[in-house]
Amino acid sequence: MSPLDVSVTASGTDTVVTVSGEIDLAVSDGLRRTLEDELRFTPVALIADLSAVTFCDSSGFTALVQIRAKAEEASVPFILVTQERALLRPMSLLGLDAVFNVHPTLDSARDALSR
Repeated sequence: MSPLDVSVTASGTDTVVTVSGEIDLAVSDGLRRTLEDELRFTPVALIADLSAVTFCDSSGFTALVQIRAKAEEASVPFILVTQERALLRPMSLLGLDAVFNVHPTLDSARDALSR
């Protein structure tokens, strides 16, 4: 698997964690820790931009489910951004499309937050 690239951009309206590469067992804990670290700041919203993620295994989805639960406990909206079939298909098969708030673009995620 390829290495994961993660960057964080925080503003007054949201924190965006932009992820690119492949999420597998080797990197999923690091991604979970990065998202947990950002939750500690109690952002207005936490957005995981997965638009450039080309693969996600069960450990990656588990990490995202764990973050969703922690965000809910903290009353912080948690949104995923992706149009990648490599993520949307397994999410649908696992029933996670009913668990996650998923938007196709960062702009549409931000628009949903402003409503």
